[in-house]
Amino acid sequence: MNKKDKNILIFIKFLMFIISVVTIYFCLDVFGIIKVPEKYSIASLFYSQIEVMATSGKIITEDIIPKNEIIFDDNKEKIENRTIIFEEEPKNNETKLDQLIEDKNDIPNDNDGENYIENNNIINDLADCFYYNQLDEYGKIIYEELYNNIDKLKTGNYIAEFDTRFDDLLHQEDGFDTLRNSFQLAINSLTFDNPFLFYIDITKINLITETTTKAFSKVYRVSIGGNGNSYLSDDFYTEDDVENAINNINQIKTEIINTARTKTDNIVEQAKIVHDYLVDNVEYDVTAGRNVYNLYGALIERRAVCEGYARAYKDILNQMGIPCIIVCGIGQNSSGLTESHAWNYVKIDETWYAVDVTWDDPIISGNGRLTDEHRYSYFLVGSEKFFRDHQEDGNLVGEYKFLYPEISDVNY
Repeated sequence: MNKKDKNILIFIKFLMFIISVVTIYFCLDVFGIIKVPEKYSIASLFYSQIEVMATSGKIITEDIIPKNEIIFDDNKEKIENRTIIFEEEPKNNETKLDQLIEDKNDIPNDNDGENYIENNNIINDLADCFYYNQLDEYGKIIYEELYNNIDKLKTGNYIAEFDTRFDDLLHQEDGFDTLRNSFQLAINSLTFDNPFLFYIDITKINLITETTTKAFSKVYRVSIGGNGNSYLSDDFYTEDDVENAINNINQIKTEIINTARTKTDNIVEQAKIVHDYLVDNVEYDVTAGRNVYNLYGALIERRAVCEGYARAYKDILNQMGIPCIIVCGIGQNSSGLTESHAWNYVKIDETWYAVDVTWDDPIISGNGRLTDEHRYSYFLVGSEKFFRDHQEDGNLVGEYKFLYPEISDVNY
């Protein structure tokens, strides 16, 4: 074999090697055995398609919530013990918890309320977030990403990028349904664990799934955001609006906390002072707009429904180092009618008790004055009394249930 023939043979072998490598690379790319970036994908040159699907967040239920009414005659004598009037109002996320908040004895209890307010997340580490602790692994991933970027949520346009983190899940038969449920649970849980996120409208937050099809393989990328639109509540247009609202709320919370700490070191009395502030300053109103369900409505607009009362009570007590969670369930009136409702559980000396600030702030018809008997009917009460007209309801999304801590049998 002459030199020319040898060179041709070498060239043919080299060419066959290149073809073999390219063929193997193409097969691995086509069948998704290896993940190849789009710009290096050979398969995409033959067939590539990208589909984007957005699933918006939702308020799980929109039910009606009970409210007390006490009726007096002209002589200011109470003529009817208690009537609950059921008014239509949307109700946000229902959820239940089984993890117990640990006492925060190491949290400074100084009277510098303003300094304390500045550390808004001081007791909201993930270990203390009840709803978070009961999410599945996918819900926790979503929750953690949003939680770790809470400040960015103030812009209303932050996008949480998960890239292909859920790719394996979405290749499973029920993967999309599982991820959608986990998403709904996560964003609702986030706002219940952190009531200071009053400026977020979860119905505007989208779970965005991008499906890239290349020949015989699919790759799923996931992100969460507004899908091109702001997810701030309609009352807040910019991050400056949000910051101003937060500052106004913090000023009020500072006053409440400083007042409570100045008057007493006893946490039961402090919890009662916060309870009394809400009873004295917040008006139950189902017609005052969307903020009746959140912290801003209760403390700034001073109009709220049961969820607004419960969120405000939790937020203030937590910032005072007093463990408190929001509970959703059913309220029952004396006629046996039941409707959705929200209240709080508060932990005192390692024991949980129920507090229903809404029902301790009844609508008074006629001329009359609320007595202490009614003012504190649902303050730190035990299950023997509380569960006569309250029932926990752990059904949130589908068959998933959250569990609450067991409360004391007797009143505090």
